[in-house]
Amino acid sequence: MSKKPSFANKIQVFGILVILIIFPLMSWYYLKTGYNYQMDARGELKDYGKTPIFSLVDNNGKTFTNDSIGNTMAVISFLGKDENMDTTMLGIMQKLNTQFGDNRNLKLLIGTLQPEFDSPAKLNSIFEKYNLADDQHTLLTGDKAALQKLAGMDLQVPKEWIPRENEAAEIVFEKIPSIEDYPFFVLIDRKQTINNYYKVNSEDEVKRMVEHIAIMLPRDIKPDIFVNEQKEK
Repeated sequence: MSKKPSFANKIQVFGILVILIIFPLMSWYYLKTGYNYQMDARGELKDYGKTPIFSLVDNNGKTFTNDSIGNTMAVISFLGKDENMDTTMLGIMQKLNTQFGDNRNLKLLIGTLQPEFDSPAKLNSIFEKYNLADDQHTLLTGDKAALQKLAGMDLQVPKEWIPRENEAAEIVFEKIPSIEDYPFFVLIDRKQTINNYYKVNSEDEVKRMVEHIAIMLPRDIKPDIFVNEQKEK
């Protein structure tokens, strides 16, 4: 008469099945999910042209050009006349430094559209107020016409995001010769290609920007810090 397998034997067999079948299937699922997520996110990054040629002055009074960005990624935005928008933008720039501050492959650039009011000394006071980091943040001033051209004409101004099924939204641009505010972040990759634009006052778009940066930077960054911080507000 055959002996029935004991409860302990059944547990042992089940454990072996879990190790040999269930764990590999779960690992495959999570790897596949992560791969699909990264592919979807990368699909949202487009080629909107190369970084424009410019020559400005940084908050230390030194010349800063498009070549100064070098072989690094960059996020660019601008101070304007809307103080609330400026406060939001500067706060996000500071948090980006908190998130990615140990990575030298990212530059955070903030230009001013009012250089007649935003001298290098005033820009340095902004550095202190928002606790910005010298090794990652650069505030840019200089000729007003050059700054206006960089923001309104060269980088261009997104005026509409047109949703497209299963694809990234199509951005419609306009060129504005004289611009008072630029409420967008512009993401530039390490080849100085403009990859995407994000609205400063859109929490969802800012979160997506953080995720895009994390995916593109050559190290493992966790965007959850920024996302969770937003949720706690």
